[in-house]
Amino acid sequence: MWMKNAWYVAAFSKEVHANLLARTFLGIRVVLYRRDDGQVAALEDSCAHRRLPLSFGHVENDRLVCGYHGMAFGADGKCTAIPGQERIPPAARVRAFPIQERHDLIWIWLGDPALAGQSSPPDVGRMKHPDWVPSAGYCRLEADYRLLNDNLLDLSHVAFVHGRTIGNTAVAQSPIKVGQEGNVVSVHRDVVGAHAPPFYAHLGGFRQPIHRWHTVNYHAPSTCIIEVGCEAMQPGDGLGRIEGVVMHLITPETEGTSHYFWAFIRRFRQDEPALTEYIRQAIDATHTEDKVVVELQHAALTAPQRENPVNLAIVVDSGPLRGRRLLEELIQQEQSAPAPEPVPAHQAG
Repeated sequence: MWMKNAWYVAAFSKEVHANLLARTFLGIRVVLYRRDDGQVAALEDSCAHRRLPLSFGHVENDRLVCGYHGMAFGADGKCTAIPGQERIPPAARVRAFPIQERHDLIWIWLGDPALAGQSSPPDVGRMKHPDWVPSAGYCRLEADYRLLNDNLLDLSHVAFVHGRTIGNTAVAQSPIKVGQEGNVVSVHRDVVGAHAPPFYAHLGGFRQPIHRWHTVNYHAPSTCIIEVGCEAMQPGDGLGRIEGVVMHLITPETEGTSHYFWAFIRRFRQDEPALTEYIRQAIDATHTEDKVVVELQHAALTAPQRENPVNLAIVVDSGPLRGRRLLEELIQQEQSAPAPEPVPAHQAG
């Protein structure tokens, strides 16, 4: 259950170069490559002839050449050459997907191409801002993307899942404020008077109790941008104040698997490459802990026989429930809208 008319992250920019990159998004197999002019092209990873994945082929003169019979397809999906045949049937084409590349991320639109220009990807401009330094990574989840949305909209879990890195019990004990503006759900929490957990103690050098906060901004369907920060409550403690942004960019692969792109961006201690690597490793370990949780949860929820099919709602679920309602409303609106013009069926030529 997902939105098609939305921008999803397909890859980091550095992943797409002369070689072909094959991935599945929303159940659609896609192959990405970079043209000679530097632009990224994205085609359905299935030849119009015998359906061999085009990622089995190669790029030649900006065209994707099938590795089975040598049919060549341009970045617009149209076949431009068939070995041994002059006439190219109109149906000799594959789907081409709109792409936007910005701030070291490649975004793909898998819905109606005519609607792609009516919206923009979420603003992640701090990924490339000179005052901010990113640590980034990727992992694949054997879980429904909505479970990760839920996970990020309820950060009380950091007290129990991430106690060795970013969490402590004070987080779960602190109240939350939930709000919504348009298609963005926000969850804010202040944690006052508790010691910094290991990760933030290392970043800011805090030794005394601090004021810590985080604000989750969920941009439907599957982007969470979390503003985080810590401030010393005693003069001279550590750096005094640190701020960061954690970007969680989730793209459904199938109904039961997901792509998870992330970045932690900071504007303190910017000239320390060792700290950048420390953050990458620490956040990667944290997300590995989340991966275990949501994959176990997905397996339990999709088991053929469940002893207790009821999901109990508690106070901290107000953010995830608001996010779920928003997502369901947007999907319902999309499904009730007039369908786009169908692509002509394949014709033999």
